[in-house]
Amino acid sequence: MRWIVAILVTTTSICCLTDAHNPSEPKPLDVQGHRGWRGLLPENTMATFKKALALRVTTLEFDVQATKDPILVVHHDPHLNPKICIYDDGRRVPKRLIEELSYGDLAKVDCGQLTNSSFPAQRKIPGERIPRLQDVLALVEQADYPARLSIEMKWQKRKDNWSVHDFARRLIDQIKQYNLQSRTIIQSFYPTALRAARGIDPNIARAILVEQPKDYDRMLSESTATILSPRFEQLRLRDVKRFRDRGIPVIPWTVNGPADICRLISWEVDGIISDYPDRVIALYGGPSCEQ
Repeated sequence: MRWIVAILVTTTSICCLTDAHNPSEPKPLDVQGHRGWRGLLPENTMATFKKALALRVTTLEFDVQATKDPILVVHHDPHLNPKICIYDDGRRVPKRLIEELSYGDLAKVDCGQLTNSSFPAQRKIPGERIPRLQDVLALVEQADYPARLSIEMKWQKRKDNWSVHDFARRLIDQIKQYNLQSRTIIQSFYPTALRAARGIDPNIARAILVEQPKDYDRMLSESTATILSPRFEQLRLRDVKRFRDRGIPVIPWTVNGPADICRLISWEVDGIISDYPDRVIALYGGPSCEQ
């Protein structure tokens, strides 16, 4: 049953998420692997992305920011994170901003030897480096099914002259080099980042990440986003229905508990971002959520 469900969700594109569906079948769901498959393998590494694609998630979700060079790399924090990365000889990495480091500097860092204590089942994969964006794009392009991307555009004002428009331009140019623009969502907490992306290519889907319900409408308007991506704990069914009526997909983050996953599936959200995409796939359309 699981592989049947996985095939179903991977054939769903974001443009069709709000289309009518057979009420006897579960609504198509965008299953997004948060930072790959963080519950199982070190986040934002090639190993976790390969594992998530083997699971056949609909979408790889990950973070992108720019080095000093500037090269776009996949890393969540604005600085090197000593909790998840070390040097090969075991020395702690300095908590320096990514924008202050070259890609050559990052290539010396191992982000697979340490495990995250928040995820007891996470396994070490020594030797995993911080990937370049182009490495992940090439991986997705070569996948044996039309996997999608949800790329979180990290942004803070830099000390050099590189602007948010420069960042968005570089990001979209690389996405287009791999012809993945129709399978990509650019997401961000920052409306300026999404406005910059829209100005370069308005046809690429854009998701605004929002913490509080009181900010949903304002952030959607300010960002020109096409998708609402709210923190799941504050999301209410009435808001899912309200945005559905407006034709705006709702894809909450980061949903890990089975009961929460089942509740959001029953609310017919358009997608779920999870550190455990295997749980979402197993529960989606299955008997466990009906018990």
